[in-house]
Amino acid sequence: MSEDLVLFEKSPEISTLTLNRPHVYNAVSYAMLERLRDILSELESDLPRVVIVAANGKGFCGGVDLKESREADAAFANRRVTLMHEVLSRLRRLPSPVVMAIEGVAAGLGAELAISGDIRIASPSARFGYPEPRVAVPSPAHHLVNLIGLARAQEMLLTARWVEAEEARQWGLATRIADDPLAAAQEVAAELMKLSPLSLRHTKGNIWVAIDDGARASSEHHIEHVTAAADTADRKEALAAFAEKREPRFTGQ
Repeated sequence: MSEDLVLFEKSPEISTLTLNRPHVYNAVSYAMLERLRDILSELESDLPRVVIVAANGKGFCGGVDLKESREADAAFANRRVTLMHEVLSRLRRLPSPVVMAIEGVAAGLGAELAISGDIRIASPSARFGYPEPRVAVPSPAHHLVNLIGLARAQEMLLTARWVEAEEARQWGLATRIADDPLAAAQEVAAELMKLSPLSLRHTKGNIWVAIDDGARASSEHHIEHVTAAADTADRKEALAAFAEKREPRFTGQ
């Protein structure tokens, strides 16, 4: 059932969302995005004091489900990336503070989900990356640039390299490192519960106003070019190579 893709513990105080596809490192399918959208609608209509986002299994989120992508045409790619940007934007704009508990890999969309939290607690084994160039689609850039700065974002996005936990903390991808990210996130949530909820909501709103310039245009650009990538020879080669467990051979077409 779609409800099982993301577990949702609703509370007026601390609500918890748990990504729940551990057998595929919580790779995000279209149905999973729909479930996240529906949960965010519930949260927006009945705001909790704090939201925690965590994941089951050894990885926080391995990105978009590439098995689903193999069956996708440009129309489906457009629907999925548009919904992805809607979910990310609504999560970032949610008035309640969002605390992320990040265990293991956060790749592509997984990295975007992770950095959409206001406070990001990572395990020592956590690592962040944008591997989209390896699968012939563009990476989203706007929020990452705002978070860690242009030079570091350029290195991450254009080399597709992994940023390990301690470096991620130094760069600002992670707020702190903890052996048990979920327990640490719950402790942070308890501290946030001692503060004025209206003050936190309006402060978060002010933060978003400060960084909003360019966000919509960046999302529209990303949606346009992910859609276009679906019909390229390189994208088809990347997905075939993924299925066959080999290195792709890109031609720039």
